[in-house]
Amino acid sequence: MSDSSKRMANPDGLEHLAKLFDGRGNLRDRLDEAFTRASRLGVTDKLSSLKPMRNWADDTAVDLRRRAAILRAENGDPKAAALYAGFKPEELRGGNLSPDAMLIANAAVANSGEFDPSWLKRKPGETYQDWLQRIPGDAVSKVSGNENLGEVVGDYIQLTAMASTVPGAFKMATAGTLHLIKYFKNGDFLKAPGTTLAQILKGRAPSYIPARIAQLGAQIGRTTPTVVLDVLAGSDRLAQIHGGKLWAWETNLLKAGKNAGTAARVAGASRLGAFASGAGTALRTAGWWRAAGVGGSAVATVVGVVDVIQEGHPAEAFKRDKAGYVSKVSGVAFNASLTAAMVAPNPVTIGAAVVTGAVYGVATIVDNWETVKTFPGKVADAGRWAGEKVGEGAGKLVDGAKKLGSALNPFD
Repeated sequence: MSDSSKRMANPDGLEHLAKLFDGRGNLRDRLDEAFTRASRLGVTDKLSSLKPMRNWADDTAVDLRRRAAILRAENGDPKAAALYAGFKPEELRGGNLSPDAMLIANAAVANSGEFDPSWLKRKPGETYQDWLQRIPGDAVSKVSGNENLGEVVGDYIQLTAMASTVPGAFKMATAGTLHLIKYFKNGDFLKAPGTTLAQILKGRAPSYIPARIAQLGAQIGRTTPTVVLDVLAGSDRLAQIHGGKLWAWETNLLKAGKNAGTAARVAGASRLGAFASGAGTALRTAGWWRAAGVGGSAVATVVGVVDVIQEGHPAEAFKRDKAGYVSKVSGVAFNASLTAAMVAPNPVTIGAAVVTGAVYGVATIVDNWETVKTFPGKVADAGRWAGEKVGEGAGKLVDGAKKLGSALNPFD
């Protein structure tokens, strides 16, 4: 793309044109519809000359978006690199933009003449989250000229992600199982996941909490103003009035909200007023910590669903990466069941969180097992390579770093 065409091109216009090719109800959909109808009528052979148009429409749309992405990268749009990779704007909505990854990727796109950005392109079946995890390692490989060093970075990111999720899944599976045993054996209450701190501050610490910590927590809770403690840990008074439970952490928020809304409706409130009253009561009963946990797990569920959808057809995705696909699907199920258990703790929701948590933890370990085994060796190789480069004056690394530094410098 020449400098003059860059100045004349409009990224919005290019993306709109791409939609005319593969957007909902446009050329690609119409071609698919035509072939579907022809198949039903048994005249598919009559449209054989149009078959190449389907791939042409897809390829042209991708090419237009990549051209638009280059222009956006030059203007500092943080999503430019992801668009260049082949993701559609709707696939990026609500996505987590990692600043360091996007900075490296955008610099590569904006300086494509000097820093070949072909490695940024989306691979078959690659989701947005997979892509975000891959590009930092690939960038290190390109800059250093050492593929192993890039793998070390990529594996580190992958293992860090695993370490941040798997322990929580196994903890939920273990703690949830113990709670269910006590519930069915002794008739103990079931609490919402993530409310242990609230129990400690209110002097009701679980038995597995060390006595010294439980005493210190209870002392802090007693010296904290009741209003503040209720805002953070949930209102037991509202739990008793609207939820029929003694403590906020064992209350079904849906039930508390519904009862509060019904009471408001009886008192003459409008439907909207009753809904607002019910929602407010549910939030105050939950407390800030529990409400934040519900929101976080709900967001994780949505992100996971989008990730699974981007994998494509389930059968093909499973065939392509069995352990990885099971890990993603079970991750969605775990986050969904965890959300349900935090909102409405009962044997069904907690039991679902226990099962899905165990499956998710095991599947994730299986999916990453080869990385776990080979990571120490790769680190050792990278260390030897680094030592050699230091001895040689690190010429190639310095040149690569200068190139990337120039690419990242907005004033260069």
